[in-house]
Amino acid sequence: MISTHIYAGRAPFEGTWPDPEPAEIVEETPVTTCRRRGASIDLVLARPQLTRSQFVFTQVRGRPAIFWQTQKAARASNPGARIPRARALDAEPTIAIDTRERYPFAFAGKAARTERVALAAGDYGVRSGGVLIAAVERKTLDNFATSLADGTLAFQCQRLAELPAAAVVVEGRYADLFRLEHVSGAWLADMLVRLQLRYPEIQVVFAGARRFAEDWTYRFLASALASAGSPG
Repeated sequence: MISTHIYAGRAPFEGTWPDPEPAEIVEETPVTTCRRRGASIDLVLARPQLTRSQFVFTQVRGRPAIFWQTQKAARASNPGARIPRARALDAEPTIAIDTRERYPFAFAGKAARTERVALAAGDYGVRSGGVLIAAVERKTLDNFATSLADGTLAFQCQRLAELPAAAVVVEGRYADLFRLEHVSGAWLADMLVRLQLRYPEIQVVFAGARRFAEDWTYRFLASALASAGSPG
């Protein structure tokens, strides 16, 4: 790998892979992981150094483009200034609010529309092509502790894990778990860690307060919709 940014702006290759005989193979290295993460693909190779790189899919002047950077390049520069990020947030995403959600977020001051629908997972979500692509399960601190203790949250995470993007946002701080009465904070923390190990793809965010939970939910869903590249 070379420590620079490489840009590829050509149309997707649709032909057959060239005959390997005339090509010179510089190196063959096993791949440890190759995983899509939103608008990026993380590539990790099984070798002692220069193991990590990233492909970023974006658009340049309305045309699809791919940028590639190595770990060394990312450390040497500000990726946000030189490597394209995901598409800008949708101008006014439509956020679906589950019909069972009591006292829902109003998203006041946010450029968003809302609609009441029955969601298969989560309390808030966005759809692309009529399909739910991202959802957020909202919890007050007390409800989070209760659902964590009685196993309800595990079943909710099971449904959330079926979506491309999902999260649980808590209207409280992690430290507050240890201040609850009638339940051990250490035990709740253990249950939380086990749940996160079981569903590593689901983020659990302690937003601190309701207004921050609302703000984070909006940004998460709008970004998920923008990454999907389709209107709600």
